[in-house]
Amino acid sequence: MKLLPRYPWTLVLALALACLMWYGTAFQRRERISEKQVEASLTLVNVPHDMVITSDVPPSLSLRVRGALSRLRSLDASQTGVVLDLSRAGEGDLELPVLLDDVIVPNGVEVVAIAPLQVTLRLERIVQQRLPILPRVTGQPAAGMEVGTVTVQPPTALVSGPRQQLAALQGVVTDPVTVDGATETVQASVAVRAPGPQVRIVQPPAVKVVVAIVASGAQVSGGEKR
Repeated sequence: MKLLPRYPWTLVLALALACLMWYGTAFQRRERISEKQVEASLTLVNVPHDMVITSDVPPSLSLRVRGALSRLRSLDASQTGVVLDLSRAGEGDLELPVLLDDVIVPNGVEVVAIAPLQVTLRLERIVQQRLPILPRVTGQPAAGMEVGTVTVQPPTALVSGPRQQLAALQGVVTDPVTVDGATETVQASVAVRAPGPQVRIVQPPAVKVVVAIVASGAQVSGGEKR
């Protein structure tokens, strides 16, 4: 008695698919193996919430990849990438090694070289600090007059930013207050400006600046002539 498959067409379909897969695999093996240089974008993940990167970061790394010629012809930068995890990074200058596990490439493509083999960057802790507010005065009063005492209220600002950047600051400045042609005291409400993109003015956003206009040669600020 002959044993026949219950669903003969299913068997035929399975054999056809197996033949196609074998043919595709055999074709890839016969293809010339080639190499190609690609630029892979660099992504930094899990940056500690209380820190910020203050150094330049390379936008990409160079990868030397190998694979079938037809596969490499269709390979572009959008299909590759390098991801570095900073979850365990501490404050200071870092040299992060780039490992094969950090590189993303499609199936059938092998990474044979990475350049550079490490990424150097600096992490700084974000802190808050009170700094003096330095009012900016521009222009010239009327003839026979000059700028006397300049006061600002409040006199300090609460600033947030990278630790070393804040330590290097003498203060934060305001928008300019113009005294062009003034013959009497000038008062203005002006904004306090952050000195850099990673520094933030927490408070106050604006201050009152009072510029005394006095007769030329008058005594100001503790009896000293301006």
